[in-house]
Amino acid sequence: MRLIDKLNLLQNKKILVLGDLMLDEYEYGEVSRISQEAPVQVVKFEYSKKVIGGAGNTANNLVSLGAEVFLAGIVGSDRKHKELLECLKQANINSEGVITDNTKPTIVKKRIVSGKNQLIRIDYEDNKPIDHEAQEKIKQFIQKKIDLVDVIVISDYDKGLINVDLMKFLINLSNEKKIPTVLDGKSQNLECFKDVTLITPNIQEARQMSGIYDNVEEMGKVLVSRLNTNLFLTRGADGISVFEKNGKITHVPTKKVPVYDVTGAGDTVVAISALGLASGMNFKEIAEIANIAGRIVVQKPGTATVTLEEIRKTMDSISIRESHEKYKKKWGYEEWIVNLDSAGYCGKKLILNKGYQCSIHYHKEKDEVFYINKGFVLMTIDGKQELMKPESRIRIEPGTRHRFIGLTDAEIIEISSFHKEEDSYRDEPSGRVNEEKFKNYIKKYSDEINE
Repeated sequence: MRLIDKLNLLQNKKILVLGDLMLDEYEYGEVSRISQEAPVQVVKFEYSKKVIGGAGNTANNLVSLGAEVFLAGIVGSDRKHKELLECLKQANINSEGVITDNTKPTIVKKRIVSGKNQLIRIDYEDNKPIDHEAQEKIKQFIQKKIDLVDVIVISDYDKGLINVDLMKFLINLSNEKKIPTVLDGKSQNLECFKDVTLITPNIQEARQMSGIYDNVEEMGKVLVSRLNTNLFLTRGADGISVFEKNGKITHVPTKKVPVYDVTGAGDTVVAISALGLASGMNFKEIAEIANIAGRIVVQKPGTATVTLEEIRKTMDSISIRESHEKYKKKWGYEEWIVNLDSAGYCGKKLILNKGYQCSIHYHKEKDEVFYINKGFVLMTIDGKQELMKPESRIRIEPGTRHRFIGLTDAEIIEISSFHKEEDSYRDEPSGRVNEEKFKNYIKKYSDEINE
């Protein structure tokens, strides 16, 4: 199954997200002048918006990708926690596990933005450890939901929620239930990260965690060994390096794109990783999809999410751009023009050598049209022969056994419905035509060929 075909597997998963919740506030305006009071820019306010940040953005990404999310974390007993809960409600995120901690404020990150430029950020937070009573309530919530979920995500921003006791409880419970865990966290809590299924640090976080600064493979190996986990090392424009517990290392490159805002890009990678694990994909496949999703989200302003449809369209466009590779065949070669499954059609150019033939074959689902661009081709269709000349065309419906033979060197354009490679059923192999048979074909059709 091609990677694009596996996107549907990501839908309808149930995910528990545990992490530091934040309210991201954006104040937008135009820089009009420099203040007379101090050498700072004066921003004329235009509009503002509030979005879910931190672990909430991971949850928001998961919902955008078709998942049902159970969110667990803390907020303060203040006005901002009501605004955050309203944002969660609008995003269709279950906030039953969002617990009020009277000893801490709701975390707010306020950004002042002009055009594409973020001018300043103000953080309202208290990073002291979570209240014991609030932590016990979170444990109870996790215990209540554990049998409903396919995977657990831990999103740690080092704001006081994640600690050794809570993580030991979570890892023991998830291992007992055989539920995979994905963690995105800060190096200060490294001892909490042992034995999770997958961690997803960026390059700077991996340097701090490992103490290694100039060798990607060494820092990956050290972290896998130290934490007994698999690792996605996200490297921005250099893609994702995958380190598996079995020792396998895979570097998955990405394509450079204009970056508008990297806010929340790591949350998108975490969301795809969780859904990929829940869907049974291998690590390389997950990293390839995560690269594409991350590439989409960094081109959006602010804390953003991505959808499966956006990923599918991007994969389609990649397929179109990269489809011109030639594939050698026994009868010549084929070159894809387009393979657009979301639109339901494919197209390729077939270069058929004189004296060669494809296999006798049929398709159960594929419906195709052959257009002869150059040369002369003898088509065998359900046992009957038909000479095809330049500019002639023929439709081959599903279930029709057919073969093309090159009476001369020929170029054929094939347009077909979207199909999978396994929808090809061959009765006889392709290759060179029997010499005596070929002579007879040429003799029979020589007048038409030499016109």
